[in-house]
Amino acid sequence: MAHSTAPASHLIESLKSSPFYQICQDSFRKATGLPLVIINAHDAQFNPCHTSPNQNPFCRGLNLKHGTCEECKQEQKLILSRSNIQTYTHTCFAGLKETSVPLRLGKETIAFLKTGQVFTEKPSATHAHDLREVLAASGYSKAEQTEAINAHQNTPVFDEIQYRSMITLLNIVSLQLAELLNRLILESQPQEPELIRKAKKYITERIDEKVSLAEIACEVNVSSFYFCKLFKQSTGMTLTEFTNRHRIELAKNELKQSTKPITEIAYEVGFQSLSQFNRSFCKFAGESPREYRQHAAFSGQDRLSHTM
Repeated sequence: MAHSTAPASHLIESLKSSPFYQICQDSFRKATGLPLVIINAHDAQFNPCHTSPNQNPFCRGLNLKHGTCEECKQEQKLILSRSNIQTYTHTCFAGLKETSVPLRLGKETIAFLKTGQVFTEKPSATHAHDLREVLAASGYSKAEQTEAINAHQNTPVFDEIQYRSMITLLNIVSLQLAELLNRLILESQPQEPELIRKAKKYITERIDEKVSLAEIACEVNVSSFYFCKLFKQSTGMTLTEFTNRHRIELAKNELKQSTKPITEIAYEVGFQSLSQFNRSFCKFAGESPREYRQHAAFSGQDRLSHTM
């Protein structure tokens, strides 16, 4: 993986606190009435949208009355495992729909956007009877069973097409957040040592040049060995990965904004060969430069169709 757990956690926290995500999260919650949370793929602890103010009261109660619901826990694992590459919608044992959208950095899933906890068809009397039996087997008293079933029956019912449209919006948000993540990962983070921030600035100012490891280590006044170890520990990337990722971001802007040949862009941003550029582009963007340019021309619609 491109990132160790610690740097990935800092990255996700930076994303959560970013104005762009805050606006997206708030707008999605208010427009749909659905919960929305981000889950770190490197530390996917049980989370039935419990941090969202829009969490379904039935789901909340189910995981508070008698401890964590084992059925919920197993189904959360299933949802995340099946959404590692593309969006996945699951109907739980209680008949509620829940959806997980992968948030990807190139070919790696770094987080998930989760929402749902609603019906797309009204639960039947048979469903309520089956649910009561599950609750009874879990130690719920008759009064607790009735309270849970009332909350269950008061769960909002969305039209299937309406729900799918909401998930389409969430996929669009995911694509935009991926672009933001690619920029955040290159920025200096508060927890990084000063010499790492200084090195990043030095590299960024000479990104289209061939700058050696020895030159950078000398600039920050440490040995090459120590610098490499600290850089990887602090950023989750090697120096080469950081440099190439930065160059790919510059190339993406050129591919979107100009009609320059791909070969010309590759050399302009600092790559020494087209093959090296293509390999790095696929690694960090998840597709070839030609595919990225084609998809960008259609405002991401083609890429969106591949995530659904």
